[in-house]
Formats: sequence, C-alpha cells, structure tokens
Amino acid sequence: MQRGIRLTLGSPIYYRKAGFSLSEAEKKADSMQIGYDAIIHYSYVFKDEHLVISPLSAGEREGYTKEERKIIENGGVIQRKEDESEELPAGKYLFEQLPFLPEEKDLMRIILPYAMNQKGEFYARIYKENILECVFQLLFPSL
Repeated sequence: MQRGIRLTLGSPIYYRKAGFSLSEAEKKADSMQIGYDAIIHYSYVFKDEHLVISPLSAGEREGYTKEERKIIENGGVIQRKEDESEELPAGKYLFEQLPFLPEEKDLMRIILPYAMNQKGEFYARIYKENILECVFQLLFPSL
C-alpha cells in the first residue's frame, strides 16, 4: 500500500555535490542551521527476489538567502550556482514525508510499496525544518 501523495515540483532544487551516506547526511543535518537540505539519489532493481538499492549521487545546500526566498515567494526560479552540480529535477513525484529518520538498512522495506517496476530510482531528502527537528522525505519520479 502506497502512503505517498502526488507532488509537482515546478522548478529544480540545486545542490553542491557531496559524498555522504544516509546516516552521515542525517548526522550532519542535525548539527546544521535551519534550512539545511541534503539529498541522496538512489537507484533500485529487483535481483532474483531481492530489492537492491544503490546510491547514485548526493548533494547538499544551506538554507535559502533572503534574496532567494523573495524570488521564490514572487514565483521566480532560483538559478543554478556554479558550484551546484546536483539537482532534484522539476517534475511529478510520488512524495512521502516520514515521521522519523530511517537507517539505510531500512530503506528497502520503506520503499517496497513504491517499487512498481523491475528497476527505478528515487530521492531521499533530509531537511532541517526547525532547531530541533530534521524531516525525511522520499520522492519517486512519476508520470
């Protein structure tokens, strides 16, 4: 049973390339300022009867500046900076926000309801929402 909702991301979110695992990203997010945003792009494939997950890339960004927030509030698009080589592309997604920060070993079980094809991809996003809390989001590209 899928728990996600449909989400349309109108413009991409850009990130600086990072090299961390999910647990490292969660630890870093916990110590960062509000607005910190980390993403890990994964692929998945069913091999025999097992779901295999592999990280493809990772990125991070600090919170938006006042100028960037003003652009977003006015319906504008933030331009990619020179050091931002990773992105969460604009498009349609199945989206789920979990009420906890999972461990990487638990991702297979968590994404299984969304793994409708033999192979696919998804994004895991960790966002520092307030001084005490980081949220974990899953985004599955959809048509």
